[in-house]
Amino acid sequence: MGKTRLSFLIVFIFIALNLVYANVDAGHGNGKTIPKNICLMKPFIVHIESDVNNLRFHCKSKDDDLGIVTRNAGEEYDISFCINFARSTLYFCHFYWESNQKVFNVFATKAKHNPDYCFGGPWDAKVNCYWLVNDDGFYVAKFHNPGPDDWVKKYDWE
Repeated sequence: MGKTRLSFLIVFIFIALNLVYANVDAGHGNGKTIPKNICLMKPFIVHIESDVNNLRFHCKSKDDDLGIVTRNAGEEYDISFCINFARSTLYFCHFYWESNQKVFNVFATKAKHNPDYCFGGPWDAKVNCYWLVNDDGFYVAKFHNPGPDDWVKKYDWE
């Protein structure tokens, strides 16, 4: 009976700490105030920064259609979400700029791990993932809070 109570207590504390720890704004970066979501694990924020004018894109997950968004150079769009318990959350976007386009996953867990362009330590309140859209393609960050030289090219425009 003692081991069962201890196991239950440990699981309860883990869940309670994650609920409190991860109770941050999980809006979709569209300028609207959205109530805070409660995540069982840390919330994620995918930052999509535009380095071109008139960038249009449409992002979706299995459960959320975030609509068509337009951003200009220097502007950012954030997708905030809680990953599902099975760690199979996926967001993809269809990007359009001038006569170019490209569709790809901006977030997908890999083998139960976070993508290599997402950063968040054990004491961070959230995990941040970074994309930069440039005139020659799409870049991911090498580090948390990337500077101008902290990007690696991932995709070309089609």
